[in-house]
Amino acid sequence: MGISRLKRLLIDDISRTFDTRELQIFVRSVESNLDLYELTGFPQNCAIPRKDAAKSVVEYFFNTKKTLKFLNLVIYTYKNGFKGEKVVFNGINAVIKEMAECGYQYNKDLQKVIMVENTQEKRNDWGFLEENKIYNFCFASVDICGNSKLVRKYESSKIKDTYNNFKKLVCSIVEYRGGRIWSWEGDGGLFVFHIDDFVKDTILASIEIMSSMILFNATANFIGEDITIRIGINAGPAEYKSDTSLIISDAIELTKKVEKKHTKPKTISITKHTAVHIDASIRNYFNNTEIEGMDLYQIIIPMWRKNGVS
Repeated sequence: MGISRLKRLLIDDISRTFDTRELQIFVRSVESNLDLYELTGFPQNCAIPRKDAAKSVVEYFFNTKKTLKFLNLVIYTYKNGFKGEKVVFNGINAVIKEMAECGYQYNKDLQKVIMVENTQEKRNDWGFLEENKIYNFCFASVDICGNSKLVRKYESSKIKDTYNNFKKLVCSIVEYRGGRIWSWEGDGGLFVFHIDDFVKDTILASIEIMSSMILFNATANFIGEDITIRIGINAGPAEYKSDTSLIISDAIELTKKVEKKHTKPKTISITKHTAVHIDASIRNYFNNTEIEGMDLYQIIIPMWRKNGVS
């Protein structure tokens, strides 16, 4: 059972389904430069046995961490055919069953194979993003305002406990709506949405986080002074990397700039090109404004105590 068995099942099924010439065409539909002679080591004047070709292909995709890409190709072909022709995989049911044993599952809504998440750990790739491939995301940068002053003013243990509680609050709201935390630096971080209506989900999560600060300050803040936050939101492309700290994207940089340079405490700011993707029922709660040449949509969610201390 496991990956070894999954590989064997794939090799058996693929070698029965494709001859070597067909397999070359099949794999080049997702890896255009893949050459079976180079992959197997057979000389050009020799015919490559089907089993050797299939084994080399399967090992290549698993060893280069492109397993999801290959599994998606196989399942898509099983369901839709290849180049207009039906393709029969006689052992596909055993393959699908073993995929599930190995943590891979076909998601009908997404129509692709994904990695099944451990209930205790949310995957940054939602189970299907591919390394070094560009995707569209909606990013949000959240930050505790006046962090430096708070750190100097209060005991480090109380700051640590309060900030940890704030991170838990953000994580629970973001992950409940299908988002992910890509980075965190004590007093704030970057959260991301990608699937479904990801712009709307980012904005709703941000509103929920901001609105939850009343309850947070009343029950989970140990420093004796309310903390306030600000959030900047921007949608755009990024090249995905499993180590999300290595992702460099103009869209992410703009998100951080909007939050740090153009957003006041208790405020959520959204870039205009992002805001146009949400329906008016939500957008009408935001005011369109221009700050230092940047067109933004903003909403202020005040959190004042009766004594005027926020």
